[in-house]
Amino acid sequence: MTRQLIFNRSRVAVVCALAAVLVAAKPVNAAPQKAPTAVLYPQEISRVTFAVAGDVIPHQAVTQAAAAAAKPGDTGNHSGWDALLADVSDVFQQADFGFVNLETPVAPKHSIGSKAFQFDAPIALLDSLKANGVKVVSFANNHVLDQNYAGFNESLSHLREEGLLFVGSGDTTDDAWKPVILEKNGIKIGWLGMTRWLNGHRNPEKPSEPHVAFVPYPGESDGAPGLDEAGVLAAVKAARAQCDLLLISIHWGIEYAPAPRPEDVEFAHKMLEAGADAVIGHHPHVLQPIETYLTQDHRKTVIFYSLGNFLSNQSATYTGGLMPDKTGEPRDSIVVQFSVVKKDYGPAGIHIELGDVGIMPVWGENNRLQVRSGQAKAISIHPVFIDREIPQVQAQLDQLNTGGAQLSDEQKREFMELTNQLTLLKHRRELLLARTGDEFLVAPPAQSPSH
Repeated sequence: MTRQLIFNRSRVAVVCALAAVLVAAKPVNAAPQKAPTAVLYPQEISRVTFAVAGDVIPHQAVTQAAAAAAKPGDTGNHSGWDALLADVSDVFQQADFGFVNLETPVAPKHSIGSKAFQFDAPIALLDSLKANGVKVVSFANNHVLDQNYAGFNESLSHLREEGLLFVGSGDTTDDAWKPVILEKNGIKIGWLGMTRWLNGHRNPEKPSEPHVAFVPYPGESDGAPGLDEAGVLAAVKAARAQCDLLLISIHWGIEYAPAPRPEDVEFAHKMLEAGADAVIGHHPHVLQPIETYLTQDHRKTVIFYSLGNFLSNQSATYTGGLMPDKTGEPRDSIVVQFSVVKKDYGPAGIHIELGDVGIMPVWGENNRLQVRSGQAKAISIHPVFIDREIPQVQAQLDQLNTGGAQLSDEQKREFMELTNQLTLLKHRRELLLARTGDEFLVAPPAQSPSH
């Protein structure tokens, strides 16, 4: 019994010693262990932002409006062109890349003159576009050859000299079909430009001479050198191989048509399937619908069939409430915002995609009727954001309404003009969004007090 008692006591001593060691090894106030936090995907790595608008057309009245806004000795106003862009320029300046369709040569040395349907523009227009946030222009449209080959070549030189990138034209056929590669924040974005119309002009027969990227409608080329659909799709695939995401600018469709040609819809889908991510259209001078399209490889893409006129003198005499609504359509347009976003999807890898697409309704202000009637001395033509103008006009009306005193004759006239302007803007906005849809509608950013 004595030996058994000694054995039991020894075993108890060992157990107690082990327990003491375990207690000593454990911190008295140790915090409980937390489970590792799960990483949420996707995570944004970087982005590049764009602001895109339609046709810039230097009609004679537009050039006169710039001259009227010019200030003697004011080199910062770029001969008045800055004033024409002042109400919308902040959106382009805030973007990494602004874009418009430059529907004119810039050829002062080789100009054969400007007239109806034959355009030319001063170098000051290029300076102004650049100063107001535009970094890329389409130079593939039916007016780029208005000043013949010499004017076309001169225009390319001025675009380079002024530091504007251009798509859809080049020193050779191959150059015209090469994408411009925009690289920023670790993202490479390609941009191709092309036109389906040349106003009866034609590219040189020698591919080694300066060319426009021309893809004529079947049976409508009159033998002019250009690519067919298969050639364009090959160019799209080749361009996509050089970048992370590809944008297409194309001059197509029927002027003043509210909807795209069926063959253009099919062509757009084929270009997206070939590797493009967005198709940005112009030429009809009016807005056309916006289409989202899911490709076979599951990319979310978008088609803007026509952005409308951005700066022009079309429909100058439109009078709301008096003329048919369609008469005012060439003064409706949109500015499109979107981002190219690089995202980390964790186990699925890194992907680059379109994001944050938004549209801002624009109205082309034009006081030609007031000038004609003597109510205004100088012509003024400029695009404005409708969703900025409506609250500003409403605020002016509210101020007149709360004056407390009987309105003077001048105030009564002002009240009627403001009321008509407010009615016009609201009506054009409604018509515009009925055409494009309001799925992508966003408000323009707050404008600085200096404006």
